[in-house]
Amino acid sequence: MKLGIKVAPGNDWKNNIEAAHPAMVEIWYNASRPDDYTGIFAYLAHTSIDVGLHYWGALPSGLLTNASYPDPAVSEPSLALMRATIDSAAAHKCVYVNIHPDLYNLLQVNFDTMGIRVASKQADPKAMNETFIQNTLNLNAYAAARGVVLTVETVPSCDTPSWKPGRDRTDVINTHPIPMSVLVDLAHRGVAVANDFGHTASNVISDDRAAVWRYLYDTTRTLEPVTRLIHLGFIEPPYNGVDFHDSLDNPVLETSAAIPNKKEMAELLQLFKTRDDVWILVEPRENHVKNYHLAQKIIASV
Repeated sequence: MKLGIKVAPGNDWKNNIEAAHPAMVEIWYNASRPDDYTGIFAYLAHTSIDVGLHYWGALPSGLLTNASYPDPAVSEPSLALMRATIDSAAAHKCVYVNIHPDLYNLLQVNFDTMGIRVASKQADPKAMNETFIQNTLNLNAYAAARGVVLTVETVPSCDTPSWKPGRDRTDVINTHPIPMSVLVDLAHRGVAVANDFGHTASNVISDDRAAVWRYLYDTTRTLEPVTRLIHLGFIEPPYNGVDFHDSLDNPVLETSAAIPNKKEMAELLQLFKTRDDVWILVEPRENHVKNYHLAQKIIASV
């Protein structure tokens, strides 16, 4: 596994890279604002660090991109932004582009305030699933032809109206993401997966901790052969379908309340112990270098 850190234009990226000396970095990449990344790309061009782009994008209307939604005014420019991100990755010798599955609802999003709201009725799931599968297979081929790995990330089943740190995780909204079963289908077709442990665990809404953990372990094992990227995340109660991005020094990680807890993280990572083609990082709200070193210790225990 190649351990790295998350970087973005405003998160003290240069100092974090120089302090951690990571094998890889993942850039939070807003495809709607490509000029924001000129400095990061220029700096990384002179290193041997593997670089991945975590795709995000919004249309001029403020809608989160959605390449499978049955409205060409949304789907066509969304696909264009995704292809442009792959082109940018290839031009800057990035190793992967990571995307999220589409949603059955349109979302209005503001990346500055980190607010979202549902902005449409739910589209037909069966039709959208078929479109998403075909779009992803096409994007996968497009990326491969340019020497870039496309990964599709596991996502939570629910969300909240705000993505801000300290948000109320009990204020739940259902954005109806394309379900995990479709990602498993794509995995069987050879599409690479990004397994965010906290996101995957958030696909089970239950008070039964054992059921949530078993789902996370079984799904991780199923996806292992095509997993190329791991986000070392976890959730804490309530297990209500909403993810939880926090630091690996949170005391809850030493207890059975966290899924996965530190012991279980090591158990999951054991599945990847011999893999040298997997990138891994933590996505904390802050203290990226500290979390990099904490992740190092967990990996060393495997």
